[in-house]
Amino acid sequence: MREGIPKSAVKLLVEQCQKLSVETGRPAAEILREYLELMKKYADFFFSRPWPEKLDKQADLSDEDGKFIEGGGSHEERCERFTLVCLRRNMSVEGFDSEGFLEDFKFYGGMECWNCPVWEATELRKEVELYEKRRREIEDAMKGENPSWVVERMYEDLNLPDVVREDRMRLVKLRFFEEDGGARGKSCEVKNKYKCPYGEESEQLIEDGRLVRALWRLIEWYDNHWNPSHTFRPAESEMKWYHYDEPSVIDVTSYEDILKAIDDGRIEKIKEEYERYMRETGAHGG
Repeated sequence: MREGIPKSAVKLLVEQCQKLSVETGRPAAEILREYLELMKKYADFFFSRPWPEKLDKQADLSDEDGKFIEGGGSHEERCERFTLVCLRRNMSVEGFDSEGFLEDFKFYGGMECWNCPVWEATELRKEVELYEKRRREIEDAMKGENPSWVVERMYEDLNLPDVVREDRMRLVKLRFFEEDGGARGKSCEVKNKYKCPYGEESEQLIEDGRLVRALWRLIEWYDNHWNPSHTFRPAESEMKWYHYDEPSVIDVTSYEDILKAIDDGRIEKIKEEYERYMRETGAHGG
């Protein structure tokens, strides 16, 4: 393997494998052997330049690193290449930064999952359960004898039009991520593309999730600018972008109506207004 890894890094790399062994249950020797085999398999990349005297990592993965990862022909191979990139980024003549390796693996692997619908749906299910439980508790308390003024106020707030709309929107959002994003029946607590439990399918999930997120960003923008809230009043200078007194364009609490709006052009009209708003205000899309 050409000159190999710096001698000062060997002991630290072994210690890293021992830590991972405790976390994963895999033998440390097996993990180390896997790393060494990857270095040998991709030697032309891993040993393509001399080791720096000290670590001097860029904030982002380099173009070279990105191209190397995406050059993998399968999800499994891209996972191998990503692991190798994280190893090389944290190796120098001084040694091996095991904490930096773990941080890179978590951070950059997590960034890839930003558009994944599975983790979004996982969190949404928790929110739906939490809000439904809260609603049941308040409604049950109202049915009791002499409910307190606090309970009465909470019940009143719970049934405000915008609060009811928000609860229903949450269910519609979950349905979009499950049915159109492909997250139905799936869950994930990992949030790392290179440890994804759905393997090769992760690529399509991320692309479908990207499209659903873009749609839902429009829906939320529309809701904020067409449907009034009891907690927010726009500044007078911003009123041209708010349409509280105009007829509704779409029903944000109806999955079916949003789908229909995509087909009949209503969503496109909202998108045009959204893009004008972004251009004229210099706002940044979420």
